[in-house]
Amino acid sequence: MPGSIEQTIARRAPPPEVGAPASRALRNFVVAVRATTPPITSIDLLPDGTTSLVFRLLDADRADLVVLGPKTRAVYKRAPRFLLAVQVVFRPGGAYPFFGVPMDELAHRIVPARDLWGRRADALLEQLAAIGPGVTLDPMRARLDAIERALEDRLLGPDVFEPASAAVARAAVRKLSLGGITVEEAASALHVSPRNLRRAFAATVGVSPKQYARIARFQRVVSNAQVARGSWSEVALASGYCDQPHLVREFREIAGLSPVAFMKRRSTGELERARY
Repeated sequence: MPGSIEQTIARRAPPPEVGAPASRALRNFVVAVRATTPPITSIDLLPDGTTSLVFRLLDADRADLVVLGPKTRAVYKRAPRFLLAVQVVFRPGGAYPFFGVPMDELAHRIVPARDLWGRRADALLEQLAAIGPGVTLDPMRARLDAIERALEDRLLGPDVFEPASAAVARAAVRKLSLGGITVEEAASALHVSPRNLRRAFAATVGVSPKQYARIARFQRVVSNAQVARGSWSEVALASGYCDQPHLVREFREIAGLSPVAFMKRRSTGELERARY
């Protein structure tokens, strides 16, 4: 990785804003860090192009550390019993340097971190599980710091490699996230062929650019519907759909529910906002 990252790691940032990693270097790759404690009864895993690293303390004797790959369809599940969970959410295209495999190999999967990091994952898991009130006054902060240090070490490791196309994929992510542009137009603007852009997305993001564009549009509907007072037709146009039927059809394919049913479940609390 560039030397500037190494210099940035040496200058750790002051305490972060809520949800942001403390490390300035990680902010280039990580969109949020989250800590969750019970009660959580349900988990909604909505496609957003991200990959996550999740630590869960299940009880006094059991813990796990897993990677949640990117998804193209929503998953709704009952939450297992746990004492706490810590989640690091990587930006779309931001996880590749930390796991060292093409991201499409992790798509739609929950993978034990040891399968990717080997003994280093076991050592980190043991460290995280051992942290408690008897060790520090702020166990949650201590766990977050330990995970960030492990990720920083991964960035500086000798085996970290990124293809040159990673920068192109991330630039395309930014363009497609805003909407109003096709995959072909994004490829042309970045001076690559659509085929090469698809390859870059598979390796760096884990889904195709077309799938990511659909996911980004879906996420705009979720955001716009929560604040809009207009009709679904207006939400559709504001979110980048041709019309309301287009929105409903694509929303059902991704969420497994109609937009109305999805928002009703959210408003009545049937879906908790847990993200891991």
